[in-house]
Formats: sequence, structure tokens, C-alpha cells
Amino acid sequence: MIPTRYDYYRARAREHRTLAARATDADQRSMHDRLVGAYTELARKYALRQTVSLRT
Repeated sequence: MIPTRYDYYRARAREHRTLAARATDADQRSMHDRLVGAYTELARKYALRQTVSLRT
């Protein structure tokens, strides 16, 4: 199965969340936290949305 953009961005967010938790330096932790936020926002943007059709 080919991953969607949503899957890719969620995986990157998880990866950086783990790196932030392991970071010993405050600057590194801050950088990873910012990347988590950015990737989470991108994942939210590309999340699959249910299509609704109206019939008249």
C-alpha cells in the first residue's frame, strides 16, 4: 500500500515527538517540538475527509 501524505506527515510527527523526548539540549527539544507542530498541521491539512453528496 502506498502511504498517503497524511500517513507520511503523521509518521514524521511521531518521529520528532520521540526525538524531542530524548533530546538533552533545550534548543534541540524546542526544534523538534516546532517540527512536531508543523507536521501535525500538515497531517491535519491532508487528512481524508468524508465526501457528502446531496440528492434532490
